[in-house]
Amino acid sequence: MMKIQDEPIIPGVGIGNIKLNMTKDQLIAILGKDYKERFRECDSVIEIENAKFWVSEDGKIDQIGVEGDFKGKYKGIIGIGSTLSEVKKFIGNYVQVYDTYEMENEEGICFELEDIDDWDPLVAPIDHIYVFRI
Repeated sequence: MMKIQDEPIIPGVGIGNIKLNMTKDQLIAILGKDYKERFRECDSVIEIENAKFWVSEDGKIDQIGVEGDFKGKYKGIIGIGSTLSEVKKFIGNYVQVYDTYEMENEEGICFELEDIDDWDPLVAPIDHIYVFRI
């Protein structure tokens, strides 16, 4: 199955050549035919091997999430497998919002942590990174 390229993660903008606010048609032109789409009440989610794309009612990409073997980085440092202690050390403070962690001083990005035994938010690896429209 298709994978997203290991490109920089830019909060509120996109990941590599896939940008927030692109149309669904523009996204599919990049992805090709090798994807799954799940329709929900007010939007749809397009899935490839290491990423998901939320397409909102306006037909544009509202959120992009990466996971699995994606190797792109936020600010060249934080990626899948990094920890919140690294986020705090190298980037800045974060705040918990429901089940995710958002940067305190930068909008449009959040992290979701792997559910591991002896779970501690500072050492649990990041297993999903999302960028979203601001």
